[in-house]
Amino acid sequence: MRYANLSVLLLLAFCALPAAAQTTVKQSHPLTRGGRVELDNIAGQIRVRGWDRDDVALTGTLGEGQRLEVDESPDRLQFEVIYPRNNRNSRGAQLELRVPRAALLEVEAVSASVDVDQVDLARLQLKSVSGNVVAAGRAREAQLETVSGALRSTVASARLSLGTVSGQIDAPAGASGVVSVESVSGQIRVGAGQVSQLRAESVSGATALTVAGLAPGGSIAAESVSGTISLGVPRNVSAALQVEVFSGDIRSVAGQVERPEYGPGKSLRTRLGAGNGDIKLESHSGSVRIDYGN
Repeated sequence: MRYANLSVLLLLAFCALPAAAQTTVKQSHPLTRGGRVELDNIAGQIRVRGWDRDDVALTGTLGEGQRLEVDESPDRLQFEVIYPRNNRNSRGAQLELRVPRAALLEVEAVSASVDVDQVDLARLQLKSVSGNVVAAGRAREAQLETVSGALRSTVASARLSLGTVSGQIDAPAGASGVVSVESVSGQIRVGAGQVSQLRAESVSGATALTVAGLAPGGSIAAESVSGTISLGVPRNVSAALQVEVFSGDIRSVAGQVERPEYGPGKSLRTRLGAGNGDIKLESHSGSVRIDYGN
């Protein structure tokens, strides 16, 4: 009975402790059309949405000991969440940012997740270390990067750059024009429209690319050390195809695989259609496959 009473007292004392202090954020700032917006937050969550207004709104909550620094000018807004040095258990900031059309947006995070949607921007730049990045909407130019977080993009952009170290890259739609994708050990999956230049590089992660079309004189290049490479192209594609592997296999809808008389390695050289563009795929120990996409 004595221990039961003690447990009850400890529970009541815990419930009586004050909740961690939070600060509400609710700000609105005008921005010149085509102006620049920057948001820097270490932990928590960053949510970005677009709207038709000519101002920028930031709402949400800050954790205990956190404060928001704002540097404002007519054509540039900088938001930064400052965290206390000796409070590692502080709850991360939960923020929602509203940005106007044609703005230039730059978001940087460490472990905060980043979610962007319904935007129509001149430029979109997202960087995170371990937080996941999800982006949708439109941007004339987009650059999305993570270190170990997953990256998913359906941003409609004619100039798209995606990069990660160990996180997975998934871009099932939106990419076209000039596309660049880089990963060390994370998997790469890209479904692009018509491209003029597509470049994919990986060390050990698998790379799966599908394109709806290749512009006249355009190029597709994919390179990996030990990861597999698969490429889906339309039946009317026009390109000179070159494939080389050291110890992997080659499967292709066209051409004949060649093996050297002495030593390892395989290669394939052929022409698809009129051969106006260039497709070059290389893997050291991974296999390469070329198919006609749906």
